[in-house]
Amino acid sequence: MALNHSKWHFNSLNGTSLSQWHLTSPNGNSFHSMALHFCQWHFTSVNGTSIHSMALHLTQWHFISLNGTSIHSMALHFTQWHFNSLNGSSLHSMALQFTQWHFTSINGTSLQSMALNFTQWQFISLNGTSLLSMALHFSQLRFISLNGTSFHSMALHFNQWHFNSLNGTSLQSMALQFTQWHFNSLNGTSIHSMALHFSQWHLIEVNGTSLQSMALQFTQWHAVKLNGTSLQSMALHFS
Repeated sequence: MALNHSKWHFNSLNGTSLSQWHLTSPNGNSFHSMALHFCQWHFTSVNGTSIHSMALHLTQWHFISLNGTSIHSMALHFTQWHFNSLNGSSLHSMALQFTQWHFTSINGTSLQSMALNFTQWQFISLNGTSLLSMALHFSQLRFISLNGTSFHSMALHFNQWHFNSLNGTSLQSMALQFTQWHFNSLNGTSIHSMALHFSQWHLIEVNGTSLQSMALQFTQWHAVKLNGTSLQSMALHFS
């Protein structure tokens, strides 16, 4: 998903500017600014949780709080992804490098090595669940179990990320490709297609809300409805 410029501009989202993406009420939560630049993605609130800054840089992704969990820094670098806390679990370092992703702890489970290489992402344990292999290759990210839920294949390719189940919800295909990210169901919500292309991200339904088209292109991200909120045009352009 090539990133060439300093900003990702939007054409229109409910009358917003090229540089900002405003949502009136997804999930009943006000988003004063959901400005996605190449360097920044700001949220005021998501799912009732205040996220003062969820700034996505080419180098950093910051969260104040996610699901009531303080995440002082969830900085995504080209080389590092740091968490202070996720779900009440201290993650001293969840450093995502081109070659490595290290965790100290997640959900009270020690992960001695959750190393993401160009070829491998290995877990010792997650939520008390043994993950013999959660190998992220350029082509594959495999899970054995997560939260007691069997993941026969959560293969992240350059082109695919497959889930069998997530939190008791069947995801026949959550294929993340350079071109596609498919969901069958997420949190009990059917998502027949949530295809993330270089050019498109399609959702049929998320959280009981029908999204006929939420197409993320290099130039456009279209949504019909998000959590009961009509988005006539949620156009994401490079420029």
